[in-house]
Amino acid sequence: MKLNAVAVIENQHDFSKLIGNLGKTSHIAVDTESNSYYAYFNRICLIQVSADERDYIIDPFSVGNIEALGDILSDPGIEKIFHAAPNDIAGLKRDFKFKVNNVFDTSIAAKMLGYKQLGLAPILLEHFGISLDKKWQRYDWGRRPLRDEQIEYARFDTHFLIPLRHRLVAELEEKELLNTAREAFEKLCLQEISEKHFRPGDFLHIYGAQSLDATGKRVLKALYLYREKEARRRDRAPFRILTNETLLRLALQRPKSIHDFTKIKGIPRTYTSSRAAMPLLELIRKNEEQEEDAVVN
Repeated sequence: MKLNAVAVIENQHDFSKLIGNLGKTSHIAVDTESNSYYAYFNRICLIQVSADERDYIIDPFSVGNIEALGDILSDPGIEKIFHAAPNDIAGLKRDFKFKVNNVFDTSIAAKMLGYKQLGLAPILLEHFGISLDKKWQRYDWGRRPLRDEQIEYARFDTHFLIPLRHRLVAELEEKELLNTAREAFEKLCLQEISEKHFRPGDFLHIYGAQSLDATGKRVLKALYLYREKEARRRDRAPFRILTNETLLRLALQRPKSIHDFTKIKGIPRTYTSSRAAMPLLELIRKNEEQEEDAVVN
């Protein structure tokens, strides 16, 4: 399969030229890549756009001001085609304050048509015989520079969406479902951004937390609060600081020395030095002492 070279947009000149081209089209396919699997503060790191059989990769970090893309996304005369749009639309609203109008979601359309598998990969395989490489699905898209194979991976998230849209529209019309689908698409455009709220009491939702004794629960809560603070400070996903399983093991075993601490299964390398481990050991000790003080008093 021979494709046109993908255009990577990394400066204002190329970006302005792209916006001019997109303004003349009736359909564009859109997708985004974020760093949600790695960072605490999730943000869009890449925006893929396909139109008129051309694929574009917008690097918002390099381009800088991409406000003009918002005019394209909000233009009711241009249909924006997504696959599983909610996360993409929410991210575009959150990071760039973009409003998206006139959406066609191929995932919702497929669901209405009774498709059993709603992921993009199986749908493209069925319609176009294309097998997507899932190697980069959980890549940290905030990292630079981008490799050629990553750019090729990203382009396929939008490359087939416009022809796929046309096929699904024909199926929806045949089953008299197009108007119902349009109503569902309109609701996507109105969705509100769900804020990320941290609730200290959620430590009890960790599997196994309810079986801990009072001291263990107190230690687990302290560790849970520590992890949240560190995740924010280092801008990392909380589970990449310490997993829930590791927090529970620490609350159960409550190590008292560096040697014992580093023997806990799942402790990251970051905490194998005494300097890094001591704050956590001190935190565990203090919460154990609260129980002892209560007994003495």
